[in-house]
Amino acid sequence: MNAEQLRTLVEEKLTSIGVQAEDARTGDDGQWMLLRNETPIYIDAWEDRESTPWNYFVFQQDPSVFQVTVPFCYGPTLKRSEFLEELLVVNLNLLNAKFSFNSNDNVVVLSARISGSSLGGLDLAATIDGLCYYGEMAYHVLKDEFNLKRVLSEEG
Repeated sequence: MNAEQLRTLVEEKLTSIGVQAEDARTGDDGQWMLLRNETPIYIDAWEDRESTPWNYFVFQQDPSVFQVTVPFCYGPTLKRSEFLEELLVVNLNLLNAKFSFNSNDNVVVLSARISGSSLGGLDLAATIDGLCYYGEMAYHVLKDEFNLKRVLSEEG
């Protein structure tokens, strides 16, 4: 699937869940942003330019990528290693989601990433619901122990 086909499919998926795709566009091709309460939800669609060891097994058949990302919290300053280790353990229990850490922005996110050709079969609403659920649950379970601060839309 090429990038243009993927962007069209993403916008069809957004429309199917009641989102006006043109209102969600960020201005960059292949990027949209939604809000749930104050939580930003980022949607990205792109075509990889070259294979890496991490995508080699699908790259030749489909270099397109679809991703939904929900910022979870800022990385804690105290007990950071313990916190990141806890997220790795929690990752084992998540369905269709993963925690990741962006050290440049000091932000922990939940995301779901699939090849573009798999997007047709994806339930976008359920994917977003799952990411937001995991974010809420993990925040309430871990916030006191690690003194977590949320990423909200005006900051995200």
